[in-house]
Order: sequence, then C-alpha cells, then structure tokens
Amino acid sequence: MDIGERPPVEGVEDEASAGQAKVAKASGNSWSPNEEFIKALVEMGVSQNAAEKGLYYTGNVSAEIAAEWVFENIDHPELNDPFQVDHSLSGFTTVRSNTQSSHKMVFVVNDSLKMGVGKVGAQVGHAAIGLYRELEELKRKIAPMLEQWSEDGETKIVVKGESAQALMDIESLALAKGIPTFLVTDAGMTQVTPGSVTILGLFGERSTLDSITGHLKLL
Repeated sequence: MDIGERPPVEGVEDEASAGQAKVAKASGNSWSPNEEFIKALVEMGVSQNAAEKGLYYTGNVSAEIAAEWVFENIDHPELNDPFQVDHSLSGFTTVRSNTQSSHKMVFVVNDSLKMGVGKVGAQVGHAAIGLYRELEELKRKIAPMLEQWSEDGETKIVVKGESAQALMDIESLALAKGIPTFLVTDAGMTQVTPGSVTILGLFGERSTLDSITGHLKLL
C-alpha cells in the first residue's frame, strides 16, 4: 500500500484542508516543507525523510499533525526512504477534514529541571491520571468533549515549558478560559528536589489550547 493511501490521522482539524489545497497546487520539486516544522520533528527523533513525508501528506500545516501521521505510519517500509513528490496522488488521503471541534490533552514539561526520559515519562503518567480524575469529577459537564476526544483518537501532546513559574502562568490562563488542568508537584524521591513543579496537564478544545500552548516547542 502506498504511504499516501494509509488510513487518515485522527484529530486533524479543518486547518489541514486549507494546507492541503495549498500544497496540492505544488508540482515537481517546487514544493518545500516548513523548515521550522522540520526542525521540530527532527528534534523529536523523526528522520528528515519521514518528516518531509509527514508534512507533505498532512498539508504542511503543523509539526504536531505531521508527527501524528508519522507515528500512524511508523511501520511502513518506505517511511524513511528519500522523499519525492508523488504525482499519482489525488489530494491528501491521509488528512481527514473534521467538521466537529477537536480536543486534545497537552502536557507541559518543566524543562528547567532537565529530567531524564524515564522521569519525564513517569511525570506525564502522573499528570495524565490526575487530569483524568479531574475530568471524571466534571464528567456530566464535559461528557461530549470526552466523547469527541475519544472519537478523534485521544490526541496527547507533550511540550516544553521554561520553568515552574511558566507552568503556573499557563495554568492560570487555562483556568481563566475554563480549561481543566492538573499540576504535578513531585515528592522529590529521584532527580528533583521535593516540591518541584514538574508537569502541567490540560484538556480542552484544540483551538483553545493552541491559543495557550501553541507557541511551545514539542518535547
């Protein structure tokens, strides 16, 4: 199966449709990926070739959406082959236009602590569980949001925050917009001092979260 014929990435918004139309007009080697998106994807461990494919087949609209596509197609044997624009494709079949509001979870890591990969993973786990418990308390109010999030593939994004204060500032902005949050304070058993603010978890509509955390780089 051709990469361009893989199943659609879940949770992609209408913004991808605009990017899709724009890129569809490109021909031959005239198409070029957004270099900032390429840099972000490579920093995540995605190869240059896979990053270019991800951006091409998702409309070149964001590193986040391209990363979702790459992980959906991670087992494809041609994923890391040199990229070439495929003229046989009619549109971008891996991009789904979603007419309903898309939701996601975002986890902001306190990058100033320089935690190891395992520590970050554990802290994100704490934040995910804590945030979900918060959502359970609000279940009647946000049940439609949770249902939509589940249908969209339960998107979860991890990004970098500069410091504990930055995480708390983001939390304040989120709460002011009615976004459920969960702030993790570590017990200090390993790597960090007791009481360290490590992770902030947030859940809500993609557009609202992007207005708060969209400027942060992917971890």
